[in-house]
Amino acid sequence: MKVAVYTIALNEAANAERWANSAADADYRIVADTGSTDDTVERLTAAGVTVHRIAIRPWRFDTARNAAMALIPDDVDVCCTMDMDRSLEPGWRPKLEAAWTPEMTALFCQTVYRSSVDNPTPLRSFPTKNFHHRWGYRFKRAVHEALVFSGEKEVTGSCDDIVMSEVQDHAKPTRSNYLPLMEIAHKEEPDDGQICFWLGRDLMWANQHERAIHLLKHYLSLPASIWGEERSEAMRYIARMQPQDKLLWLDKARIEAPHRREIWLDLAEEFHGRADWLNLFWACANGIEKTRRTGSYLDDASCWGFRLFDLGAIASWRLNAMERAVEWGQKALELDQNNQRLKDNLDFFVRRREEVSLRK
Repeated sequence: MKVAVYTIALNEAANAERWANSAADADYRIVADTGSTDDTVERLTAAGVTVHRIAIRPWRFDTARNAAMALIPDDVDVCCTMDMDRSLEPGWRPKLEAAWTPEMTALFCQTVYRSSVDNPTPLRSFPTKNFHHRWGYRFKRAVHEALVFSGEKEVTGSCDDIVMSEVQDHAKPTRSNYLPLMEIAHKEEPDDGQICFWLGRDLMWANQHERAIHLLKHYLSLPASIWGEERSEAMRYIARMQPQDKLLWLDKARIEAPHRREIWLDLAEEFHGRADWLNLFWACANGIEKTRRTGSYLDDASCWGFRLFDLGAIASWRLNAMERAVEWGQKALELDQNNQRLKDNLDFFVRRREEVSLRK
């Protein structure tokens, strides 16, 4: 088996050596540089990477990635597409050789997002199709490009033991181009649910709420939009932008994906704002019961912090369920030990529990 790891690059000096070293077990390491003005090319070349300088005008990510793929030698069996802010964890090559079968056309590995290179704690992780056969694949979409198969039958496998880590640099200027590129991608394929969802999300972040709501509702109406977790996320976004109908959309999201803790926290925050203590208790109890992350890119690490326990303890106190108030108050403090408000709340709950016990 011959393996090539390849990607595109623009001003990636901060990531060049890490990327190159993690892929050192590949037979080929190939980078298409799209116009770096720092020393990305020099760093990669010094690390033994084959670098080609290319120019893409007008800029599209799919065109650039397809150009990079075209530079892979003909004798390669398996290709690995890996962005410069990603790195393969040691031992990936023998795991790939063990997992790849003759009939296979693509293999999913596990991508893990981390806050920094030095922090091993995962923010979220999910399977990604990063390994593919040399022939029969291309990228489509101007941005958020997808690897698609053009042959007769795609045969995929998965190997969670192959881990690819990513530390995103949100300050990179290339990200400012995403919104107009998503507009192009949506115009080219208006019924592509994935880009419709992402464009609606980015318009929400850009405070273009009217268009965002329209696109997210269009996404929900598409026959191919059947993934409950993503549908529930679209409903959460609409709830944020339509405060007058917030509870309606959050309830739709709950019905769509009741296993997502994120939705229960949203509901809890809403009930807390309304001083609806019984429903707040209900939302917190259900959210706390959800002990597994979905493993998708939509997982929100913040909902696994102290807040659900904090709100649940407040609801319990309001309902005079002091044992539960203390229990959840203790759990909230365990998850945020330097939070003085949580300490004060717990002391208060303990005193109230003792007062209730004395009355009995």
